[in-house]
Amino acid sequence: MSLNGPFARPQRIIQITDLHLRERPGDIMNSGINTDHSLRLVLEQIRRREKAPDLMLATGDLVHDPVAGAYRRLRTLLNPLPWPIQCLAGNHDDPQVMEDVLCKDNLSCRKAVSRGEWLFVSLCSVVDGEPHGHLDEGELAFLDEVLTRHPARNALVSLHHPVVFVGSTWMDAINLRNTEAFFQVLDRHPQVRGVLFGHVHQQVDQVRNGVRLMGTPSTCVQFAPRTRNFQLDLLPPAYRRLQLHADGRIDTEVVYAFSETDTDSAPHHPTAAPLENAADQISMV
Repeated sequence: MSLNGPFARPQRIIQITDLHLRERPGDIMNSGINTDHSLRLVLEQIRRREKAPDLMLATGDLVHDPVAGAYRRLRTLLNPLPWPIQCLAGNHDDPQVMEDVLCKDNLSCRKAVSRGEWLFVSLCSVVDGEPHGHLDEGELAFLDEVLTRHPARNALVSLHHPVVFVGSTWMDAINLRNTEAFFQVLDRHPQVRGVLFGHVHQQVDQVRNGVRLMGTPSTCVQFAPRTRNFQLDLLPPAYRRLQLHADGRIDTEVVYAFSETDTDSAPHHPTAAPLENAADQISMV
């Protein structure tokens, strides 16, 4: 039986996002969470509990310190994984340094990859020196052009910044600024089935015009949902698993990574104390 067509097995995809690896191991945002340790925990759970993915998507803020040393350390953690990884930049990344240092071997910075009945498109929403996102005319033109060239393939579009409001005043101020222009492109291409993003450090799942819009928690710290000011949550590190069917359906679940000392209880949303100097922390997102 052909591996393509309506009877093809679903594409197995894993999304990791907002890794925030430091130049030297340590925490971020005074959270007490070492981002090296949390990433290792997530990767170990993926190895133990998931079937080998066809593709891993790493959707930005891969490092917290956008310097070559941080990307080199990240490469040593990701290179041993026996599957391809498609990387894109977030507001904490330096896109050029990321491409020069990180994207080798199984790590790619390619902007479009086709696998089976699916097309995976990666966009850069980084605005230099700013926490919010924007897709410039070149990115929007690329998106329109690549979707025009592949009308028969289901498409999953990934970028770092959220394309919807999430109900937190401070986060909604630093989302993608030109969502209307982005959706104008998507609306011309009915084969687009989903959009993946990070930045929000929490789970988001909405639908617009039949397109699934999915935000994914971080591999390190999470943000409390529906807050006026910047506030950390107590949820553990996480990743997203997706099964992409040949007919365009998407099955997906956010998976939280528990250490051996954690209980098996379901994730909850405890109220975390707001950080001091919250205004100063916003630029760190």
